[in-house]
Amino acid sequence: MASKTIYMKHYPWLKNPYKRIIKQHQIKKTHHAFLIKTVRGLGVFTLVWNISTWLLCNEINGIESCKKCHSCQLMSSGNHPDWHQYMKNRNEIITIDHIREINEKIFKYPQQGKNKIIFLSNIQKLTESAKNALLKTLEEPPKNTWFFLIDYRNIIINSTLHSRCLIYRLFPPQEKNSLNWLKNQNLLNKTFNVISLRINQGSPISAKKFINNGLWEERKNLFVFFLRSIKNYNLLKILPILSMNNTLLKIDWICLLLFDAIQIYFNIKKQLINFDQLELIQFFSHNYNYFTLNQSIQTWTKCRYRLSNIPGINNELLLLEQLLKWEKILGFIV
Repeated sequence: MASKTIYMKHYPWLKNPYKRIIKQHQIKKTHHAFLIKTVRGLGVFTLVWNISTWLLCNEINGIESCKKCHSCQLMSSGNHPDWHQYMKNRNEIITIDHIREINEKIFKYPQQGKNKIIFLSNIQKLTESAKNALLKTLEEPPKNTWFFLIDYRNIIINSTLHSRCLIYRLFPPQEKNSLNWLKNQNLLNKTFNVISLRINQGSPISAKKFINNGLWEERKNLFVFFLRSIKNYNLLKILPILSMNNTLLKIDWICLLLFDAIQIYFNIKKQLINFDQLELIQFFSHNYNYFTLNQSIQTWTKCRYRLSNIPGINNELLLLEQLLKWEKILGFIV
């Protein structure tokens, strides 16, 4: 773990959440388990890391950690024995064995003599047995042990788990503030920035990656092929570009465009996501009613679910089936 990531300054939108959480610790009116409900791309890892550094620091300075004591140096190097992070990548699953490992650690005295931190970066990755085991741990946690759990889907997967945590909602910043931040990152095309933010649920970090990592160009190319295939009443023309890479993202982009068409259908134009694709949006809103557009989104959502949840499925065959089904829904074929 690189220290440059660890001691990165707070993103502007994280300063107030950081202060609020630290203040609760200072007045000893906090909870042993924080469940943070948020979306990706807000830097929640940075928030948790800096709070944890403060909790473990031996020479805290108000609401800031000193960054100089032995504990801070251990955090900086990524080797603090009382900091325990699980799920270091998105695909990792947390099993009951991981919870047993957590229990072994938290019921020991802190090696640095202060606090212990448990960080679970996505509660959706907990197996059912792991959830049940975690509940018992959260019910009677040992002293000076702090849990930070992240929920990116913002749904109640276990009401008992929610009842044993303090729920903290971390929202994206206002769009104008995010646009200012993106501008300061030398991303100066406002149209790109607004659309990228809206595609990424208002997350500035995700919007920046979207533009810099080539996804903007992929989206642009997809819609060029899409418009061409619509005009020819032949959706199969988009199969090659759809199946090439980032298929799930491309399905999301199609669904968001259809959602824009529904907004136009109901004459709601203020918050369009893909306002650079008006020709496509108007084709759908002028030629199809709400029910057809909603059915289209539902079939694409089902297709996406199957692609992401059925191991070994033939992606291209499933996409071909979906495109043929969609042609029938849209009346391209009888």
